[in-house]
Amino acid sequence: MRHLHFQSAFPLALWLACVMSVPNAQAQSNTDFFESTIRPLLITHCLKCHGAEKQESELRLDSPEHWGKGGLGGPVITPGKPESSSLLRAVRKTDPDLQMPPGRKKLSPQEILALEKWIKAGANAPPQTTITSLAKLTLEQADTFWSFQPATRPTPPTSKSIARWSWTPVDHFILSRLNSEGLSPVAVADKRTLIRRATFDLTGLPPTPEDIHAFLNDGEANAFHKVIDRLLESQAYGERWGRHWLDVARYADTAGDGADYPVREAVKYRDWVINAFNADQPYDEFLREQIAGDIIATTGPKTLYASRVTATGFLAIGKRYGYKPSPDYQHLDFADAIDSLGRSLLGLSIGCARCHDHKYDPISTEDYYALYGIMQSTIWAFPGGEEQKRPSQFPALVPPEEARQLEASRKAELASLSRQSALLQLERGETDDNRVAGAFDLGMEAQELSAPLKSPWVCAGPVEVREESQSPYRNVHPKGTRGVHLGSGLNTDGIRYVFPNRLKAVSNKTISFNIDFRTQAGATQKGAYRFYLGQGVVQSLAVEFSVTPTHFAIRNGAKWENLRLLETGKWYTLQVVINPKEKTYAGVVGAPGDLTHFTHKKTAPNWNGIADCFICDGTGHVSGPASARDLDNIGLLETPFAPPDSPEVMARVQTEADKRRILEIDAQLAQLKKQETTLSETPPYEVAYGVHEGEPVDAHIQLRGEPDKLGNQVPRRFLEVLGADQLPAEDKGSGRLQLADWITRPEKPLAARVLVNRVWQWHFGRGIVSTPSDFGFRGARPTHPELLDWLTAEFIAANWSIKHLHRVMMRSRVYQLSSVNQSESLQIDPENSLLSRYTRRALDAESMRDAMLAVSGNLDHSKPGPHPFPDVNTWGFTIHHPFHAVYQSNQRSVYLMQQRNRRNPYLELFDSADPNVSIGKRQPTVTPTQALFLMNSKFVHDQADGLAKRIVTAEKTTEQRVRLAFELGHGRQPSKSDFDTAVDFVTTYSQKFSDHNQPASEDQAWSGLARVILTSNSFLFVD
Repeated sequence: MRHLHFQSAFPLALWLACVMSVPNAQAQSNTDFFESTIRPLLITHCLKCHGAEKQESELRLDSPEHWGKGGLGGPVITPGKPESSSLLRAVRKTDPDLQMPPGRKKLSPQEILALEKWIKAGANAPPQTTITSLAKLTLEQADTFWSFQPATRPTPPTSKSIARWSWTPVDHFILSRLNSEGLSPVAVADKRTLIRRATFDLTGLPPTPEDIHAFLNDGEANAFHKVIDRLLESQAYGERWGRHWLDVARYADTAGDGADYPVREAVKYRDWVINAFNADQPYDEFLREQIAGDIIATTGPKTLYASRVTATGFLAIGKRYGYKPSPDYQHLDFADAIDSLGRSLLGLSIGCARCHDHKYDPISTEDYYALYGIMQSTIWAFPGGEEQKRPSQFPALVPPEEARQLEASRKAELASLSRQSALLQLERGETDDNRVAGAFDLGMEAQELSAPLKSPWVCAGPVEVREESQSPYRNVHPKGTRGVHLGSGLNTDGIRYVFPNRLKAVSNKTISFNIDFRTQAGATQKGAYRFYLGQGVVQSLAVEFSVTPTHFAIRNGAKWENLRLLETGKWYTLQVVINPKEKTYAGVVGAPGDLTHFTHKKTAPNWNGIADCFICDGTGHVSGPASARDLDNIGLLETPFAPPDSPEVMARVQTEADKRRILEIDAQLAQLKKQETTLSETPPYEVAYGVHEGEPVDAHIQLRGEPDKLGNQVPRRFLEVLGADQLPAEDKGSGRLQLADWITRPEKPLAARVLVNRVWQWHFGRGIVSTPSDFGFRGARPTHPELLDWLTAEFIAANWSIKHLHRVMMRSRVYQLSSVNQSESLQIDPENSLLSRYTRRALDAESMRDAMLAVSGNLDHSKPGPHPFPDVNTWGFTIHHPFHAVYQSNQRSVYLMQQRNRRNPYLELFDSADPNVSIGKRQPTVTPTQALFLMNSKFVHDQADGLAKRIVTAEKTTEQRVRLAFELGHGRQPSKSDFDTAVDFVTTYSQKFSDHNQPASEDQAWSGLARVILTSNSFLFVD
């Protein structure tokens, strides 16, 4: 069969050949990883002996130049090959002849993993600035440094030729610079190219044939303006541009660390970002709410409360560290937040000042810890970890007073359910013939003879149910068949019963307790066994009694009193009535005709008024082994038991009506238990993965970044280079609100400048500043500084409107230029930084997937609900068994579950953002694996089948179907050559296999054509 080949729509093999000629880009953020992780590691562990002042074994590790040369043993780092790097072998300490650091000091497992990751990625580090005498920007020099200047509004340069060519002020700046370099812009792109470019830019989706034809048929001068306005009002706009921001915000749906716990509430922040872009929320408000939304919410309208608290997910959403919410790990969480805040909002690598003053920018360690104090004064949601496996400290999405009311309401509802259950349990006990006759028998008659006690009892040691351990007294229960025998063993051996319906102190009610006991005949042990009644095992003691072979003792308050003599082998009964109001008790102990009464005894000090647990063990008032004993007729009621000399209680015969009622009660109890479980597991209000106000504190400098080595305390304030504003002395908050105000003030427009540059980059493929997250000394200088200033001033004047920025940029002539290359421009400006043409760009991972789903007709445009994470009550993830999942869907890629440690395989393959760091610009790679995916993956084949079905259903003839396939996939009509080739391919394919199955062969032919459409350059790139 003939291979299909289009002149302008390259098949996959040709696409691969073309893109493979492009050098592989470095993995994203490698130098950032060095600055934030590897440099502090080297400073802490290595540079004392292998730095500028001292070089043991002639080895220096303070710059790429020196570690490339190595020491006496040669190079210690082999980029890309950690197994060949002797530095890694040394810090692992697996070689007895090569161990660093020397002695007992060693790197943590996390530090070793970080070092291995860095070497494997190429051991990338910032280049040394040796070509200029200015090694670092000082505070004095920062006064004139371009990025720290106020935003002016330069007059756009003009001339007759510039005015004639330009459509907007943006064009004036661009053409003026082109003219100065002796370059000329190319012609404007055709309308099909423009609408495809704009639609992918603003929505991440291809235009529909209907959209294309509406634009082609609109002859008005503002036709493209109307296209822009329509796209800006679509839901897809927020999904596309929200994804851009999520790159910057290092968004993921899991927490990171070793176990990578799911974060169920992360999607709320994601959706907040999407909604904010769709609503064109002013960017200064957008930033303020992400830094201090919980504080702003307290004084704003209630309708915005939940939204503003959710916005603080920006701070919480980063990679988290630690097994529990503990100060032991929070310095790493704060380091992530400070670094991300600096890079994403201000274009400054503030995190590099954690261990020492910034090497290049005027940011001091004091600056870092001034911001650290603001973070430390904040409570951070904890997502769960190996030690504390459940989320905690998530801020409520309702105001504090409402939260308290909802908590009280749930508590009252749970109490009501508990009361209903207690009444039903009481009724069941009175109806069940196994549990009647004055008190519950606590399941004793249901226990197995000659065996230890089983549920609902708990026992330890020599415990056995025996027939001969049945009490002879019948005043509480009718004659039974068994009791329990406890042997002499350890003091902790014994039995325990937790009453399902605990009794609480009520002023007009009493609490009554009964037990029959017998010390084994002839017992000689000197120790005492005890009867305990209270709440829980040790939570709150109410009353306590102690028995030796010869004496019965009673606890009166905090003191023990011997009450009477006893004989071994003889049964006694103990009855107690507690007066909760007076915190006293009275009762009787003995046998009928030999009873000892006691009154006005004090309950234990600090008893909380709750009785729900009975214990008999060997820890009485006299130490030593306790004697063996028999127990029976244990009971706890709100009403007194019948006295020991009362008539015998007769067994009650259960009627058929009793049996039916018991079944009804059991069904009601099960329903109440289900309601109680659901209510207990359902929070009384929704929460967000964000932050809220904590106890204000000023941080101490951590020497060399180590939290256990503290230096001077630093008051909370802003960066000195941006004003050094301090918190007002009377302020009692964390300082986040002031930080939000400092960052967004128009007089210091660094945040606005950074955002304007990001938007320009996302439209043109390259920022006016090519290092979008580094506006410091080491970052690139703007190619068009006056244009950047003009756009920044325009942006602020337009109320920080991002949609206004889109219109300003996209209505320009420079945005609408063709992507056709000119030989002169390629020689002078090969990277197209001066914009003599539009830069052709590959679709990113999300746009490629979404576009395939869209043209196949399989895209689900709805917004999904929460991710189907496992039930939080089952979470037990560890570093050895971390959480991992991939949830498939046909919804937009922004809604896919983004895992931090093990990323979605498709998104990672096609260079989506690494969620562990703030990503200013994705760095595309080209690998054979990507080509294999496009050729062989089930996803691509399914979308090709969908596209084939769509075109076959919509059109009747082969020619019509071919034209529709090109328009759906490439947004254009095929050239004559491409058209003839495609028709010939489908016809030949169908004929070749027609002998087997005509309909099937035709379907396969159209699916084959669809696969070529979806994997050709005209689909995968935007002109």
